[in-house]
Amino acid sequence: MRTPIFALLILLFLATTTSGTAAERVELRGSVAVAYDGATYTWDPQNFPGFSYDADENIGNEWLTLTITDSFLEEPMGVVYETTAQLAEFDLEDWGSYHKISFLGEEHFAGYADESYDERPYLYDKSKDDNLMAGEQLSKILIDEEHERTITKDSPLQLAEGYELAIKGIDAYGSVWLNLTRDGEVVDSNLIAPVKDGATMADKTYTYAKDIGITQGIVVIAVHFKGPLFHGTEGGLQDAAVVDGIWQISDSPVSIGEGSIFGKMRVSSVDPESMRIVMDNQDNQITLSENRDISLMGDFGIKTADQDEISAEEPLRYYVYREITEAGTYEIRGVVSVVVDGEMVEWNPTNFAGFYYDIDEDLGTESLVLNIYDSALEEPNGAVYTTYGQRKDFENEVWGSYWVIGFLGEEHFASYVEGTAFDAYLYEDSANPNLMAAEMISQVLIDDDEERTVTSGTSLQLAEGYELMLKSIDTSTDKVSLELRKNGQIVDTNTVEPLKEGATVQEKTYTYKERLNGAGEIVVIAVHFKNAFYNIDQMMATVDGVWQISDEPVSIQEETTIGKMAIQAVDAEAKTIMMDNKDNKINLYRNADIPLMGTIRIKTADQDDVTPEEPLRFYIYKEATVEAPQLPAPSQEIGMI
Repeated sequence: MRTPIFALLILLFLATTTSGTAAERVELRGSVAVAYDGATYTWDPQNFPGFSYDADENIGNEWLTLTITDSFLEEPMGVVYETTAQLAEFDLEDWGSYHKISFLGEEHFAGYADESYDERPYLYDKSKDDNLMAGEQLSKILIDEEHERTITKDSPLQLAEGYELAIKGIDAYGSVWLNLTRDGEVVDSNLIAPVKDGATMADKTYTYAKDIGITQGIVVIAVHFKGPLFHGTEGGLQDAAVVDGIWQISDSPVSIGEGSIFGKMRVSSVDPESMRIVMDNQDNQITLSENRDISLMGDFGIKTADQDEISAEEPLRYYVYREITEAGTYEIRGVVSVVVDGEMVEWNPTNFAGFYYDIDEDLGTESLVLNIYDSALEEPNGAVYTTYGQRKDFENEVWGSYWVIGFLGEEHFASYVEGTAFDAYLYEDSANPNLMAAEMISQVLIDDDEERTVTSGTSLQLAEGYELMLKSIDTSTDKVSLELRKNGQIVDTNTVEPLKEGATVQEKTYTYKERLNGAGEIVVIAVHFKNAFYNIDQMMATVDGVWQISDEPVSIQEETTIGKMAIQAVDAEAKTIMMDNKDNKINLYRNADIPLMGTIRIKTADQDDVTPEEPLRFYIYKEATVEAPQLPAPSQEIGMI
């Protein structure tokens, strides 16, 4: 029996110091669970964005269940993954339906369905074998769309996996001769007649079928043509045709035969009739211990928290995740809900990836409450967002603590924490340690205690164009001279004394202060030096703590407008912020993509039927972009003339 998840957390980690920007990878986190004996946790497409989900058709049927036994995921059933195909309509509905199955977070094709609307299902009939799963295979869905586009003899239709469909010619009777090429080589030629009187689906649709493994003659490409056709002329106009539907599946299938291995998981059963796949962790017992990153299957893994205390009262936290490295833009959705009059829906760090959460210290307080009335979010409190600060230790603990606050999904600095002279140096060194008192917060850019070496020939690279350079070491005074630059310009010089016997935190820490938007000076950069060395050839210093907040703070003045939301209350002492949708009524209608605040949006489903029994589905989301890897610039040879 599946146990409901009460501590759901869907989080996004970007492989940069600044969230919300393009990155080399995106990590989609599932719900945070705790490792106590006998606990069972289940993730599905409704609450884990790592799994595929189609809100328009409510399709997505992956499940991952973890059962803890004395801090282990015992084999063979400590980890169980299952997925089942569902009937889905082609975007071009005239083609009917097919069986779609989500597998390891991606949409795959399982087989063509023997049903349609007004006539025989064409792609089913055109395939010799129609069920890929009968051959223990799946195929990734590459294209499924009904977008109109025009192709000509010189501008072929670009498909995936190196395929192109080109017009070879159009005759006076409306017949179109087509060539399909792959990587420049012709693999198929055929004739269609999309505009003839009484044209059938066969007349309007080009199909390309081929063998995939042991599956014979299955359609892998279908392109639907509509009128009118355009004949070339002697004046230079080319033959042209309009395409309004494309379907393509990969001809490189995924093998799902029983016993197939995916990381630590193996396929335990495949049922081609019910189109169901089950995997388990046979022969792979998994230990859940502190600060681990465990590869599970495909792009999926398990991470455990690097928490200070693990006890019966504070059990080890962990989560499942999916890491995406393929270039593209991905939607990080919250839990899916429905538009029902009188309902109140809440998202927080437990069920929305877009909100800030720190698993190691269990920090995160953002909340968005939507109150639905007559299919709308009435103003002023149809949408209410709240967040408050929490005390957080610096990664380099000698600096003590600061107040962190999640705001619009990103980690922000609110204030330094007052303490003793030994653990509150950044507080003492700031004339205005509470940034919220000046109606501002600032994004946390760097907070780490990683050891790194700085030499006379290198610099410590910081964010926002800053770099710290080692200028000199005076062994007679034990002083290390430093120079801070921003975008190449010197903005500060100072000294530290890490060589001094019994050196204090102050003497080992370089700080740079600024007046942010005219407020009193506050430390925006701090660097802790562990030691320094000098010889006749080179200077060298070891850094073991870096802290930086943005020098472009975010205004949180009351009445500040952010998208459709406005700040209504700020308490600098309690460190709370509240926003609502005053003066902005938000209607929730079918197939809408509504900007709400910052990069957070509301999306409603493009579902066929909206009824009391099938209310409109919707969710909030943020987007994350994975950049394509940068290729190195070609080297240039410099010759002498």
